[in-house]
Amino acid sequence: MAVSRLRGRNRDKREGPAFFDDLLAMAGSLANSRKEYASTQLENLADSLRQFGESLPSLPTVKGYAETAAGSLEDLAGYVVDSDLPDMVSDAREMARRHPLATFGGSILAGLVITQIVQARTEAMRDSLRTRRAPSGRRSGARAEDDGEQDAAA
Repeated sequence: MAVSRLRGRNRDKREGPAFFDDLLAMAGSLANSRKEYASTQLENLADSLRQFGESLPSLPTVKGYAETAAGSLEDLAGYVVDSDLPDMVSDAREMARRHPLATFGGSILAGLVITQIVQARTEAMRDSLRTRRAPSGRRSGARAEDDGEQDAAA
């Protein structure tokens, strides 16, 4: 009985990495289809940073930082296009091992950015729903008033 349980555990361990490999392959396929889009977005962000830096001619230090960051984003865009997902995952793991504090800080920064994006989209969706409902709400209010007038007349 104990032997059969042990065999089951060994089989699960062998199937686990295969499942992870399949999952990674599916994610890689999806990532490969979105690489060009991601690269384009990174290049657009780099252009925006450059424009921001150029809009502040009285602050040459900020302009220099913006130019450096834009160059780094363009390098990242090239890396995204040229690399496969398993390579990116491996590189990310290696970077996290070498620079844990930078990884932690980057994770916090990414979380803040994602939070802001989600909040902005949520607000936009709420505003969109409010504008859609407002005309119909007025109509139903008018109908309710009409119904009230009909009840009073009766």
